[in-house]
Amino acid sequence: MTEPDFDVFKNRWTITATLELETPLRIGGGQNAAAYSISAAPVLQTYNAKTQLYEPYIPGSSLKGVLRSTVERLIRTFNEKESCISVGEARPCGRGECLPCGIFGSMKAGAKIRVRDSYLSSGSKGYSGSTKEQPHCATLYDRNFIPLTKPRFVGNRKIETAKTILRMEEIINSGIRFDVMVDVDNANEQEIGLILIALLEFNNKRVHLGGGATRGNGFADVGDINVRKKSVDDGFRVTEQAFDVNELIITGKKYLKNIDSGIEAKGRDFDIYYKARTPSDVPEGHIVALMKMTALTDFIMPGVEEETVTSGGLPVIPGSTIKGFFRHNMIDKGIDAGKIKEIFGFTDRDSHRARLLVSDAYSDDITDPKKIPAGTVLKMWMVFDNMTSDEIKLIEEFRKGRLVITGKTSAKWDAVKKSTINNAVSIEYERIDMFRASSYLEGV
Repeated sequence: MTEPDFDVFKNRWTITATLELETPLRIGGGQNAAAYSISAAPVLQTYNAKTQLYEPYIPGSSLKGVLRSTVERLIRTFNEKESCISVGEARPCGRGECLPCGIFGSMKAGAKIRVRDSYLSSGSKGYSGSTKEQPHCATLYDRNFIPLTKPRFVGNRKIETAKTILRMEEIINSGIRFDVMVDVDNANEQEIGLILIALLEFNNKRVHLGGGATRGNGFADVGDINVRKKSVDDGFRVTEQAFDVNELIITGKKYLKNIDSGIEAKGRDFDIYYKARTPSDVPEGHIVALMKMTALTDFIMPGVEEETVTSGGLPVIPGSTIKGFFRHNMIDKGIDAGKIKEIFGFTDRDSHRARLLVSDAYSDDITDPKKIPAGTVLKMWMVFDNMTSDEIKLIEEFRKGRLVITGKTSAKWDAVKKSTINNAVSIEYERIDMFRASSYLEGV
């Protein structure tokens, strides 16, 4: 790679933006969090001397990592030889020049980019309810997805019930906004364009932040983007110029078009977009689906000291619950364990994260904090990350019709009618966005 030259100051680009959480965010606070949280799994916070409160923030390292992996993934989708892979099974691209290494740094040279910590926006400051504990219940299975059981006595009878584990996790509520600032030294318009493209992938729901993204955390929107550039002329005079964000994005996409090999990227790892050159009438690859969920009955699922799970003060249906519904049904139907691992991930050493990501389902029109009333229409996203058409068809088998997506206790099972009173929903497609190389570069 060509090492960036920091001996001379040529320019400094500053990108500012606002990031708003569409779903909860979780970035773990580690062992030092005991100073501000009694949660067993706290989120990262910092002390604000002005408000005299501990407040959540997004570490610059977290956002920088997301931006880098996104830039690398886009470049490698269009030409695998043009970028190395810095995460997972990291391997060099074998080239003398690697654009992501030049921007984000490498073992040989520092980074042009400096992503600052993102603190709460003014409208989100001083709000003591920005974090809360969320329950997460998981059923335990062996490697072949046979449920682990434990004995339980009902009267004098001994029965075997599924072994579950309930974990409490602290999260940052949806609706919270953060101020983002990124500085880039001695960069050109092409490099800034690629950073902006990566930042805007949050809006396309192809990029997520923090932990637990596969079960609904870390979906966000980025807005209010501004770009300014400071330069020094030969007379050591500093000039500042504002740039059009859309023009810079086009410049970044022109780079992708220029390096486009026209060859389908190999494999299904998360460092490329799978089947990016397949016709759009074939449902496979990376697909983001905006879904419409309708509550066919009242929906009530107890949370931590609340009658139903909420986020940002409004009742939601957690993505983990929806995703768990699909997983449990596939297991109950006897779908091959290898296929289930491929879609939902597993804890084996050679396994990967889940390919199916499901956000929380929510509606801004709910007024009752204790339940989601029957007839409420909620929105949610399902992300099929590098999935085959056969895998997507498996999910489709369980999406249609009247779905009871919680256990019988929460749904209030009526043994006489052999049906549930609560927690029945339907899920329909509202909009589908398949990543395709041709449409991504359309108009460039």
